[in-house]
Amino acid sequence: MPEAGSTGQGKASTSSRISKKDVIHMERSRREKMTEFYTMLQSMVPNLFPKIQQVVQATRTRIVDEAIAYIKGLEEVIGALEAQKAAREASSGPATLHSQRSSTVEVSTSANTAFFAISFAARPGMVMKVLQVFEDHKAEVLNATIACNDGSVTVTVTASEMEEEALGKIKGDLIVI
Repeated sequence: MPEAGSTGQGKASTSSRISKKDVIHMERSRREKMTEFYTMLQSMVPNLFPKIQQVVQATRTRIVDEAIAYIKGLEEVIGALEAQKAAREASSGPATLHSQRSSTVEVSTSANTAFFAISFAARPGMVMKVLQVFEDHKAEVLNATIACNDGSVTVTVTASEMEEEALGKIKGDLIVI
């Protein structure tokens, strides 16, 4: 006998709804997809150690925090490079760049990462000298890129963060090459 207020279509309306098994399956799929996204994000952030068996929320929080810090550091490097580009474009032109013998070095740090942007007039062996500075100071280089434009070269280096003193020594060595 149907309850008061019931339409008597209990089974028909239940079959049109999502079953509990379907809800569980959808939730499991959603969690697996989120885990996949966190793993992908974790793999894209340098110097973020593999997951240690911790509380899942703490690990995910760290992944997001480190990703945010890394992106902010990259934005600082972009800003420094854009400023260098604007200054170069405002200068008298490529002839000045070829006669230039000093380097410009921008350094920023974020979380566990140090970012270096080194610009100099293109000369044979200069890129090797730049990378040798990092080798001499035993810096762990995570990534390096090289860009050439109108007789100038810009090398960007992402390295594991080091002590402030080591950052200063590397910057000083880079400026004089």
